[in-house]
Amino acid sequence: MRKLVKLLTSRLFWTALIFVAEFVFILNLVFRMSYNSYLFFALSLLSILMQFAVFSRSEKPAYKMVWMFLIGIFSVFGGVLYLMMANKKLGYFSRKKTRQFLRTLPDESFFEGSADDMLYAAAPEYRRLSSYIKHETGLSAWSNTECTYFQYSEEFFLDVIEEIRHAERFIFIEYFIIGEGKWWTRILSELRKKVAEGVDVRIIYDDLGSINAVPAGYDRTLRGYGIKAVAFNRVKLHINPRLNFRDHRKIFDIDGNVCYTGGLNLADEYANDEIRFGYWKDNAVKFRGAAVWNFTYLFLEMWNGVSGGSDDLRGYIPAVEAGSDGFVQPFGDNPLDDGNTAEDVYIQMISNARRYVWITTPYLVPDDRMVSALQMAAASGVDVRIITPRYPDKKTVFEVSRSNYIPLIRSGVRIYEFIPGFMHAKTFIADDEIAVVGTTNIDYRSFYLHFELSVLFCFSSIVGAVKEDFLHTLDLSEEMTVEMVSAHGILQRMVRYFLRLFSPAL
Repeated sequence: MRKLVKLLTSRLFWTALIFVAEFVFILNLVFRMSYNSYLFFALSLLSILMQFAVFSRSEKPAYKMVWMFLIGIFSVFGGVLYLMMANKKLGYFSRKKTRQFLRTLPDESFFEGSADDMLYAAAPEYRRLSSYIKHETGLSAWSNTECTYFQYSEEFFLDVIEEIRHAERFIFIEYFIIGEGKWWTRILSELRKKVAEGVDVRIIYDDLGSINAVPAGYDRTLRGYGIKAVAFNRVKLHINPRLNFRDHRKIFDIDGNVCYTGGLNLADEYANDEIRFGYWKDNAVKFRGAAVWNFTYLFLEMWNGVSGGSDDLRGYIPAVEAGSDGFVQPFGDNPLDDGNTAEDVYIQMISNARRYVWITTPYLVPDDRMVSALQMAAASGVDVRIITPRYPDKKTVFEVSRSNYIPLIRSGVRIYEFIPGFMHAKTFIADDEIAVVGTTNIDYRSFYLHFELSVLFCFSSIVGAVKEDFLHTLDLSEEMTVEMVSAHGILQRMVRYFLRLFSPAL
């Protein structure tokens, strides 16, 4: 009963209900309009034009295919459906703000002292990968950075609180989810103390991601405490394609000298103080030193894009000396350009692996390119292993993930499910030399629609820490077989076929 009351009083429930009502009303209106021969012709012509528009755009083939199929079979209102739900060229950023966000890539003067050339000389086999990231994002690799890996959430939260107490100039926070509860209460208390001391505290949180975790207008509450706050892409009560663009990044930047990222959001369920899907398995990484500059740059790029500010970026360069822990290259990805940097980095790691590539991901909804890369690596004798959750947070995506197991297992990829609960960590590791930790899931939304963040580690202690964490998690996981995940009954098969067909649009 308590869960039902919570559902019926939640902002997400009523927002979704209004969206459904609007959707039904619009489709009913379009259907009624189609009885008029002139309007029927106009709607059909719109669908034809939208098919041409989808075909001509620089989208991934799978994404284009599903929308061309939908527009084709719903010839009367297919064009309207696309404009309402999937036209990524409409809305969210005005042209002015888009140009501001996608400013010219930072010039080399922003990265004096970077370790690009050192990495190329020390690890020529990874020069191509690092150079690709630099070319696409403008962000360099660094040495002179100390790194700490957290595989347990409570350690992460306690460390963050301690570092906040040492802040002197600014604290930048950018998270998909901020949730009221035990840990956020403690963090907010420390942030308010820092505001009183004159520290510049800024927060960006995703409005949809946090819709059930904080009250509506929570950014106004934070501003009342003296914190500069923005709710990213605020949910409006009307259907529009800009709702697809979400800020899925995790950045906790203190003075430009210390920063945290990873899969963890700032809510109690991530520390298992609130149990929803069994034990929540996640991770985070702490950075101290030169590489924090990339995070600071990404935050300020986003902040100035959504708030209209114009900070002098050179005033935020790290001012702390740190030892070296291999090479570290944080980088961002966003849906406003035509590239898919995070996915391309994953595919390069899979393709270049010589001995093994091990992966953890909450969702396994790869496109054809990644499926081919995984299958080719396994067929070439590379040990490819993937750990996914046993208990899902989204049942539809879980069905799609399980249906994707089958062709991968048959090609030699070994897939495991984390038995105690939900696997939320997003990690790639290959050959004891290179790893990626970040916020990017293996699904279409992360690759094409979300603002994401990842970190490439080369010859760093983090590579060993990720491997150790993977092996520990593997001991708590069960290897899946084709028989175990095959659909049982015609209904489940039909549901899976349907979900797989439309997975690029989910």
